[in-house]
Amino acid sequence: MGALPTIVIVDDAADVRSLVRTRIRLSRRLEVVGEGNDGREAVDLVTRLRPTMLLLDVSMPGADGLQVLPAVRAASPETLVVMYSGFERQGLAERTAELGAAAYLKKSGSLDTLVDELLGVLDGRRPSSPATTTTDPGDSGGRRDPVLEAHLERFREVFEDAAIGMATLTLAGRVVRANRSLASLTGRSIQELVGLDYAELVEDVPDGLDRLLRAVEAGEDVAQVEHAVPGLDLRLLTTLTPVRDVHGVPLYLFLQAQDVTRQRGAEEQLRETERRFRMLVEAVQDYAIFMLDPDGHIASWNVGAERTKGYTAAEIIGQHFRVFYPPEVQEARHPEHELQIALREGHYEEEGWRIRKDGTRFWAHVTITAVRDEDGRHVGFTKVTRDSTERRSADEALRRSEQRFRMLVEAVQDYAIFMLDPDGRIASWNAGAQRSKGYLADEIIGRHFRIFYPVDVQQARHPEHELATALREGHYEEDGWRVRKDGTRFWAHVTITAVHDEAGRHLGFAKVTRDTTERLRAAEQEARAAEALSAANRLLQEAADEQAQFLAITAHELRGPVGVLGMSAETLHRHWSDLVEEERAEFLTSMVDSAAQLNRLLSDLLTTSRLQARSLDLRPEPIQVRQHLTTLAATLRKTHPQAEVVLDGDEDATIFADPGRLTQAVDNLLTNALRHGRSPIRIETRTHEDRVDLVVTDAGTGVVPEMQERLFERFATGDRGGTGLGLHIVRELARAQDGEAAYDEQAQAFVLSLPRARVDASAAGAP
Repeated sequence: MGALPTIVIVDDAADVRSLVRTRIRLSRRLEVVGEGNDGREAVDLVTRLRPTMLLLDVSMPGADGLQVLPAVRAASPETLVVMYSGFERQGLAERTAELGAAAYLKKSGSLDTLVDELLGVLDGRRPSSPATTTTDPGDSGGRRDPVLEAHLERFREVFEDAAIGMATLTLAGRVVRANRSLASLTGRSIQELVGLDYAELVEDVPDGLDRLLRAVEAGEDVAQVEHAVPGLDLRLLTTLTPVRDVHGVPLYLFLQAQDVTRQRGAEEQLRETERRFRMLVEAVQDYAIFMLDPDGHIASWNVGAERTKGYTAAEIIGQHFRVFYPPEVQEARHPEHELQIALREGHYEEEGWRIRKDGTRFWAHVTITAVRDEDGRHVGFTKVTRDSTERRSADEALRRSEQRFRMLVEAVQDYAIFMLDPDGRIASWNAGAQRSKGYLADEIIGRHFRIFYPVDVQQARHPEHELATALREGHYEEDGWRVRKDGTRFWAHVTITAVHDEAGRHLGFAKVTRDTTERLRAAEQEARAAEALSAANRLLQEAADEQAQFLAITAHELRGPVGVLGMSAETLHRHWSDLVEEERAEFLTSMVDSAAQLNRLLSDLLTTSRLQARSLDLRPEPIQVRQHLTTLAATLRKTHPQAEVVLDGDEDATIFADPGRLTQAVDNLLTNALRHGRSPIRIETRTHEDRVDLVVTDAGTGVVPEMQERLFERFATGDRGGTGLGLHIVRELARAQDGEAAYDEQAQAFVLSLPRARVDASAAGAP
């Protein structure tokens, strides 16, 4: 007998290496000459040992199989490399073949056939034997459990149909499987992604993937990084989660990628707007713009304030703003009075004398606005002061030169500037007034200025109030609606100033009106845009919260049956000969029940996904209800022998629905009754004119009031656990078939209503 073909085994899982090495040794058909636990050791071993074959794992920490495969082939071209992995073959087998692998074997295959498959790869080198380079023991021979196959297929569908990017990665960060959403986000095909180092998709965070991998190595269950994608105007939030074995050792990585481009753009735009506003305020020199705390102490100070008042920021911040007022005004507590009005009415405005640091006085136009936070709490005041001393002097000069003033006013077109007599009748009219109001001078002079106000404002005698205020305080200013000659309204900024001669006699009023409708609309549009951004952020947060809850609930529900399957299988494997027949049967029954539980969970998850995506395939037909329920009850008794199901009501009732979805809905109601109630369970059929009601009750205490309002919401769970999807699916399946599901509090019953099948329409397949 000649020398045996030699083989090197490289896998980071010591228990896997031990199993494979033992099976190969017992076969006496191959000789194991070396072992390693990562890609770097694989290169070293084939360089030194030149084995006939290398059995190479795909996912390993440090350097994985995909990364070192070209180096292995270069170091020992005569060595046949067989990839050995737990990942699905789809796309990955082709990629490894491109890199030089002779075959791709799945770890889900039987160890009993491993040696035959390895020798089959060797035989494939001879032309007389068929090639086996794409052998997948899990895909042929009928050895896979059909229930497990159904689970895997449903998981693939959920993975592929997910709205966010998903991928599985080796422990070194290479993509071994990707869904359509990730391909779309990154601008690459799925085939291009398979085998790609994910670091190549991270542009502006050079160590982004390394950072995530280090977090996983440190024991973290979730790691995130936000990054750009090369060649795309896109930002992704990438989340990496290790999938661990029962000992907590990472097997491979699960990646999720979410497009946050629009969210980050909106945040940056908001920050830029705030930055520009701050720069604007700080750069303004003609206006003193500063903040006061709720008690009137100065909290901020701009360049215009220093220029106008003479104080530096270090000198004035923290002092009370009364320091700017003449002593007699301070003694009258007028500064405090201004704050009270601004706090009560939101705004205060006046003109008066103010004092600089050097003691000189200047005439100022002052506006004080109360500032509140988003919760309505008062946080202080904004104060805008403009030195209008020169303007006041100019007003005096203009009054002394009435003719020149009139010529100037009449030429202005953007402002309606006109004079009122002491009673409010129009005494002059400029081109801007004609343009804004629509009246010719001959049509309007002599009429009372109340004509420009809406009827309800006239009735409240607000125009007269404006004149009284202007006469008393020298000045009046407001924003409000005004009416043109043709009846249309416009938003106007209005200033009314009492006019006196040099002797102090009241001559009338100067009125300046500017059409600010466009500015109002722009402000409203900005407010709507801010609200839309806030709503988008809320929706994004809700989606993230719901996704986190979905993952947590699913993981919790999977842990139980998966644990039972694993522990039962391990016990049977280790102690089969020590167990009596009854114990073996109990363990096997437990495994069947756990598999059924997993099947139900995956079915609910897939149905929920399709309902949400509106891609559920419904094929309704007339169904004889009693016959259908009898079959369901019999099936339930097989899996739950202790359950008692009683059928009652109309035996001839026929509905128009999808048989499979009817089974799923009723099964969910029965499972809910078993979990949260107790036997006997009664299903009563009630026929109405256009619908049939299936009323499900049990001998339990019913649903507690605080749970009733959210019974049919996604992820609504009671104190006995569950995914919270069962009743949600019942309601959505009913609605998808023009029906409804509800809880009758008085009868303590769940009611599933579906369309009644008409005898004359059933033959045509319509309800």
